[in-house]
Amino acid sequence: MTFPTSRPQVTELKMTAHASTRRQQRGIADGVMEAVLAFGDAYRAGDGCIAYFLGEQAVRRHAPSLRRVADRARNVAVVVSGDGAVVTVQHVPRPKKYWRAA
Repeated sequence: MTFPTSRPQVTELKMTAHASTRRQQRGIADGVMEAVLAFGDAYRAGDGCIAYFLGEQAVRRHAPSLRRVADRARNVAVVVSGDGAVVTVQHVPRPKKYWRAA
């Protein structure tokens, strides 16, 4: 299976009903999702999905670019399926054990 070489933009992605509901429940704004997709570390999350996770190290690496959303985007993951749909959005303290570096 091949994984995308470029990072997706929020405008390019379609949101599943589950992802929309979870994003609203968890208070994750579009700007936060954009930051996670642009600057987060990419992991293979299984079933052809890629998880973008913006942890402490990524926040430190990209601190100047993340001025406005750094606190809200820290420890947020956006899981994108192989067909370009956002599967879920969540707050996680660290990458899941089964995620592998992409």
